[in-house]
Amino acid sequence: MEGATYGQTSITHYEYLRAVQRKLPVMAFLLDEQYPWPPQLVDGFDTTRPQAPANASDIRALRQKLQLERVVSWFTTPTDLEARVSAAVTVAGLTNQLDLQPATALDLMTGTAGDSSAEYGIEQAIINAGDHQRALKINLSTTWWSTRLYLIAALAERLTQVRRILIVDSGTAAPGGGAAPSPEERFVGQLSIGAILSTIESRVPALGEFQKKLKEHGLGFSDVKAEIHALLDLWKEAFGEEPGQHTNETKCKVDLTPELLRRWFGDLMLQQPVHITDLQRASVVDLLRLLDYPNDYVPVMTRYVKTGESNPAAQRVDVMDKSALNARLARSYLVELMDRARIV
Repeated sequence: MEGATYGQTSITHYEYLRAVQRKLPVMAFLLDEQYPWPPQLVDGFDTTRPQAPANASDIRALRQKLQLERVVSWFTTPTDLEARVSAAVTVAGLTNQLDLQPATALDLMTGTAGDSSAEYGIEQAIINAGDHQRALKINLSTTWWSTRLYLIAALAERLTQVRRILIVDSGTAAPGGGAAPSPEERFVGQLSIGAILSTIESRVPALGEFQKKLKEHGLGFSDVKAEIHALLDLWKEAFGEEPGQHTNETKCKVDLTPELLRRWFGDLMLQQPVHITDLQRASVVDLLRLLDYPNDYVPVMTRYVKTGESNPAAQRVDVMDKSALNARLARSYLVELMDRARIV
């Protein structure tokens, strides 16, 4: 095994290396070096025992390695260790309930009316969201029109279970000016579909006409892709656009910026996400912050690495369904009570 030396590496070290190899969660507990421990129980003290280590250098190297690579807990007595292990296992069990739902990200070219790629991006986002996603994500690193945000919200309300729009900005300085997408997402805000529709509709008369056409169109459909195209045709009719033209919408739109969104939506826009750097190491405090958040859908900033890639972890914003989290925690608690009853 990589990192091990046959005949010299301890069983404990082998266990740690194997856990790392299999990407298993590691809980490291180290004896507090200030605590008086019986010398005969210290590696390297009695070298006459069979298979005893010649000195304590290897165990000290392992302790140092764990402190550099992991968050460790220090114990003193066996009773203290028992309590710390029990608490850590309980927290790990709660952490496993954190099911962060990725928000469906819209293509960067979807924010403006241009060629067919913009409509294709809308179509794919709505289809991918389906009836299981609760949030869509738009990125202000490229231009987003206010009318396009409204269009996305209207289609999401009608055709999906999405009820929130996450707004991020991953723009970075690009050579020659402008912005270029970056894997680092900065949270701008979270808006409800209802807030978007009511706030933007009053600013553009054509949007009221679009809503009127939606009501006349009805809700029944058999093919979601065909329905998306039908609704996009209604959108063009509401603006009085000629085929392939976007002149009237261009006159009505406003380019979105974080400052503009804050001014338009005010307290309707959630601007404070919950930061959890590593979901696998979330604490009880993190859970309480999620449960106390003043919204059913909690924007969560975390760091992730794409599967199969060796790039550094990047900051990302997704959502936590607080109602679903509550249900999972309640079920976990009831299962634990049942297990305790069986033991007794």
